[in-house]
Amino acid sequence: MSPEQQQSSLGTNLLLKNITHSDDTYKVKAREGVVYCRNLLRDDSGFSLVSVIIAFSMFVAVLAPAAALMQRASLVSGNVQSRVIAANLATQELEIVRSQATYAFSALVTNYLGSTTTTINISGVPYKVTQELQWAPGAYAPGGCGTSANGSANLQPVLLATESVTWSAMYSGETPVTESSTFTPPIGSYSATSGNISIQVLGAQGQAQPNVPVTVTSSGGSTPYSQSVDTDSSGCAFFPFLTTGNYQVSLSTPVLGDTYVSPAGATNPSTTLGVVSSQTADYQFYYDQAATITLPATAPNYSIPLQEGLTLSNSQMAGLGTSIADPIPSGSPAQISDLFPFPSGDYVWLGTCYSYQSGTQNFTALSPTPLYPGQTSTATLGYAPYSIEATYNGQQVAGAQVTITMIDPTSTSTPQYNQNCAGPSPAYSLKIVSSTSSSSPSLVYLPLGTLSFTASATINGTLVQGVFPPTGSSPDYVSTVTGTGGSVVIPLS
Repeated sequence: MSPEQQQSSLGTNLLLKNITHSDDTYKVKAREGVVYCRNLLRDDSGFSLVSVIIAFSMFVAVLAPAAALMQRASLVSGNVQSRVIAANLATQELEIVRSQATYAFSALVTNYLGSTTTTINISGVPYKVTQELQWAPGAYAPGGCGTSANGSANLQPVLLATESVTWSAMYSGETPVTESSTFTPPIGSYSATSGNISIQVLGAQGQAQPNVPVTVTSSGGSTPYSQSVDTDSSGCAFFPFLTTGNYQVSLSTPVLGDTYVSPAGATNPSTTLGVVSSQTADYQFYYDQAATITLPATAPNYSIPLQEGLTLSNSQMAGLGTSIADPIPSGSPAQISDLFPFPSGDYVWLGTCYSYQSGTQNFTALSPTPLYPGQTSTATLGYAPYSIEATYNGQQVAGAQVTITMIDPTSTSTPQYNQNCAGPSPAYSLKIVSSTSSSSPSLVYLPLGTLSFTASATINGTLVQGVFPPTGSSPDYVSTVTGTGGSVVIPLS
């Protein structure tokens, strides 16, 4: 290097020493006579990568919710569109019903009363349209099923049409699109040449029973009639435009697998109604899920002869107010099923006699057994625990048969048999012990009421017999009282 170059280089080094560029992009140093120039971005490349990662992460953090929001907005937009389509379908179907109600009301009711479902595909999406046609109380109906209590046709119901639309892409918990309207039968629908049947079904507590199938049939006339309609939320079913004549009306259980019964214990109760022109025949059924009772466990070594039968009583029962189980069903414990769940419960006692004390019903010593729809209760049972034995010459006899006879002390007949007993004839007499023991008495639960005992056995080839109370006793019967035990010893001779 020439002297001039050396001098210039030295001046440059001195000039650049500790000089910094104004934008801080480059920094120039002079150290030990050497000028170093470093690119800050290249020198801090690691820091720049971290910055990029952080920036990208922030971008993703902001973008992800935004994307989800846009997706949700898209779904909501699609669902709104589906609801609009569903609403249009409901309105369209309702207009079809309106047209039919105007021009062919009778045919509409006859052919479409109840529930029908159709599927309509729009843009590849299946829409399920469910139509419910049912009768509703008219504007002037004070209650019940839209008719007056005496069967007058002044208060006729109106037809309620409900269209409900669902589709496959509905959100969980989303409600269907529903539209409904009522249609008043046009003038002349209830003509002087036809009549109607109005049915109401109530439960044990007097509550409306919905969804009970009601079937009306008629085999008379040139065209047999048969139609089934489920009761609505008021427990009502209405059958219009019926030709005059007699019709059979029957009920069926509303829940598959459950047993429903009437107060008389009928699982499919029915009645016959006569239809008169321009009139509505009303009928009210009581129908509820059946209750069950089980007999309580007996005291040790005691038994209940099944042939004694069982009586259940409630003043609301039809006829005499009693229901008889004869014989008592076998089982451990024995069960009596298909019972109407009367709110007041049933009185339950052993035996099949309607009048079990002095010829009259007397519940003062009994407590009712509570009954509940679809449930099982343990019976509060009326019975008398007795020990029974037969003797001969003062010794217990093995193999003796013991029979009881139910007595009516108020009867003027001779003998005073209780004629108010149900069961095989003679119902007032039944065998309770088939074979006595020579070592211990027979322990049995006896029916309630007034009764006498007879026993017979064969000893050394000779038939011997005896009665209790003994002949000539007064009274000549035993009065059994619930919960009170006794002992009977029958001497044979």
